[in-house]
Amino acid sequence: MVRFRENIKKMSAYNPPLEGRASGGYLLLDFNEMTIEPSQKVKKALKEFVDSGRLQVYPEYGDLEAKIAKYTGVKPEQAMVTNGSDQGIDVICRALVKDRDKIIIPSPSFAMYYQSAEIQGAEILKPVYKKDLSFPLEEVLGLIKKGAKLLIIANPNNPTGTAISKKDVLKILKKAKVKNIAVLHDEAYFEFSKITAKDFIKDFDNLFITRTFSKTFGLVSTRPGYILSQEKNIKELMKIRGPYDVNMFAKKAISAALEDLDYMERYVKEVMEKSKPKLEKFFKENKVKFWPSKANFLLVRPENQERALEILKSEGILVRQRKEPDIEGTIRVSIGTLKDTARFIKAYSKVIR
Repeated sequence: MVRFRENIKKMSAYNPPLEGRASGGYLLLDFNEMTIEPSQKVKKALKEFVDSGRLQVYPEYGDLEAKIAKYTGVKPEQAMVTNGSDQGIDVICRALVKDRDKIIIPSPSFAMYYQSAEIQGAEILKPVYKKDLSFPLEEVLGLIKKGAKLLIIANPNNPTGTAISKKDVLKILKKAKVKNIAVLHDEAYFEFSKITAKDFIKDFDNLFITRTFSKTFGLVSTRPGYILSQEKNIKELMKIRGPYDVNMFAKKAISAALEDLDYMERYVKEVMEKSKPKLEKFFKENKVKFWPSKANFLLVRPENQERALEILKSEGILVRQRKEPDIEGTIRVSIGTLKDTARFIKAYSKVIR
């Protein structure tokens, strides 16, 4: 009989409610995706690749990491492309953590952190976000003092939208470095929040940054992501990432998207400067509880979660149900274009009648 490791047998699979959502004609406000198609340059590049006669050839990345480095403002040797930021998280955990090591994950947070930690057989320490969902800084610093192998921070956090100031990130990095604790600073929503620890890379060899091209570039189905860290760290992580893990559709899509930054920036501007304030104003006027967010989503507490989900779905809109401790009964609502927001507001008005 095949003998799986005991920690794997105790795990549950991460099964987000994906099936049928894309083919159902819904307005998809449940996975924080871009609500419009990616740039025409991306679509053109992918069509050209399909017709290039090279689908049967193994991937080669050329200067892709140099392009990512230029976009992010780091050196080419400080960037590594990955198969989504999920792979980045997984590779970092695999490189640094072994059975019974401690990982600190302020909670609730992104499910992939826990999955990657559990695969390694780690002990997960979960300092809890405060009542107002602000970051539990003092509790995190206290756990750092006691020691661990890795601290994972989403900034801003998913699903709460909570942000951590650059000053507090620096405080964490300094404390963690003294204790030889690595810090994974996940910046999946960077283009929306503008929050980054990138400038700390040169001074902190314990810093690893993960990002994605999914949220603001609309490349989610090609699974493009990347890691930023010191060159010596990237060299070690390259030993874990497979030579062909990132497919050529992702490579072509990333290159084309980085040649059309205006397209991405216009979308971000509409979401953060028009759609989001409009939705926040609607919630405030109607006394609907929500929490401040630095990303393209809001965590909302309807009076009746099930009723809200049912009405929104009947109106052709999907949002994400949350069940984690301290945020039970909430829904996470992605924010898209002004047109999307107007449609959501019209539908939610039926929830609050």
